[in-house]
Amino acid sequence: MGARLRVFLTREQDQTLLNLRSLEVPQKVKDRAEVIRLNAHGWYVEKIAVHFDWDKQTVRDVLHKWRKQGLESLWELPGRGLKPKWKEEDVVFLEQCLRIEPRTYNSSQLSQKLNAERNVQLSPDRLRRVLKKGINWKRAFESHKGKQDPVARANKQADLDMLELAAATGELDLKYLDESGFCAWSEPGYTYYFQGEQKRLEQTKRRGRRLSIIGFLQPLLSFVYGLVIGGVNRKSYIQMMEQEAESAQRTGRTRVIVQDNGPIHRSLEVQKLWSKWECMGLYIFFLPKYCSQMNPIELEWQHLKKNELSGRIFDDEYYHCLCRN
Repeated sequence: MGARLRVFLTREQDQTLLNLRSLEVPQKVKDRAEVIRLNAHGWYVEKIAVHFDWDKQTVRDVLHKWRKQGLESLWELPGRGLKPKWKEEDVVFLEQCLRIEPRTYNSSQLSQKLNAERNVQLSPDRLRRVLKKGINWKRAFESHKGKQDPVARANKQADLDMLELAAATGELDLKYLDESGFCAWSEPGYTYYFQGEQKRLEQTKRRGRRLSIIGFLQPLLSFVYGLVIGGVNRKSYIQMMEQEAESAQRTGRTRVIVQDNGPIHRSLEVQKLWSKWECMGLYIFFLPKYCSQMNPIELEWQHLKKNELSGRIFDDEYYHCLCRN
């Protein structure tokens, strides 16, 4: 039986190989450096191969190359390996498409676009692996940011910050109002299910009428809402605002309602009641146009639709109401 394959390192060489762990070098370089250190510290080839799940001959090759070439043996020679079919400019092109174009893309569509416009052929699976370092698959949302008036938004945000500060110190009651709508049939989403089978949600005989909700959110304190079959009209809105005005008058505390510029909120019938509500201690703060994200109650609607009702089909709108309460 021949002598065991063994390399010997000086203290400086051992420290150099150890320092490679914290440097930005390819993982293969770090692994080869660790193989050499382990062998120098008494590990046999067989033990190192088991530790790295490598073939024993691969470990021997690393050690032999170290003996002949030293530190240079850790790196691949230039020109080795399969050349990538894409360049950094191709990734930049896709990033610009995703950021600028007013549409959504999946990996198949991006692969086709890259082939058509830059003559670069990458499979959707390969393209996902190329993009995953900085680009994730995520849900897109509708936005009106391009229609916002930045000056009006900044001024309104400053006023809203002052109202929130006054509410935090107990000087007034601040509530956020908004309406939203729901249907008995929600769109099926992704779900865990058994391999080889597909989950099916059977549709009911009738779709049912739209269920609308109008709510008042007082962060950290209360969330009061009313449910309406159909749409929220002026009568429902005025009824809830009258209750808020009476509550403000009864408690003697100023109450401010933050809301958007919906047609119901600014109808002539409602405008005639503003002075009456102000005398009772109820004031209305209108958000700037196309700035619904400034209203935190939007997060409540998002939670209800995404987490509570998503992927469910109800028998009728009445059962839908029960599940929401």
